[in-house]
Amino acid sequence: MNRTVRRGWRVRVALALVACAGLLVTVGALLGAVDSVRDRGARAAANSRLDYADRDVAWGNGWTLSQAALYAARSLVPKRATYEVRLGPESEFADPLTFPYAPSYLRYWLLPRLPRGGSRWVICYRCDRESLGASAHVLWEDAAAGVSIIDREGQVVQ
Repeated sequence: MNRTVRRGWRVRVALALVACAGLLVTVGALLGAVDSVRDRGARAAANSRLDYADRDVAWGNGWTLSQAALYAARSLVPKRATYEVRLGPESEFADPLTFPYAPSYLRYWLLPRLPRGGSRWVICYRCDRESLGASAHVLWEDAAAGVSIIDREGQVVQ
């Protein structure tokens, strides 16, 4: 009978340890869930403070130089037209993402318009505007950012 009592005691201790471990896992999961809900609430609050333009431009905000230039390009380049993105030297851009990714971002942003070299419409990111010729007309410019929208045919769009 002494063995049975010892075995029963061991079983009870083992069950108590399993119960404690289970309780710790449950408490940890609940605390993690609470932190996750708080984090999502903070993210939702931060996102709700963004205006429509910030949400629309999204990840391009930091390195496209000018949010206004994106909207200007979208409004000035006709939907069925093609355009060309011209970039100045890579050393002109403080953000290392602007030079390699601005053309890709504009491709997405300006859909259904498509990029094509030699197009009438030029989006110039600190490019040499003189190289576009005398007939090129600047339709829109953000001089501080160094971005301009140009019509190579020199026609003023109304």
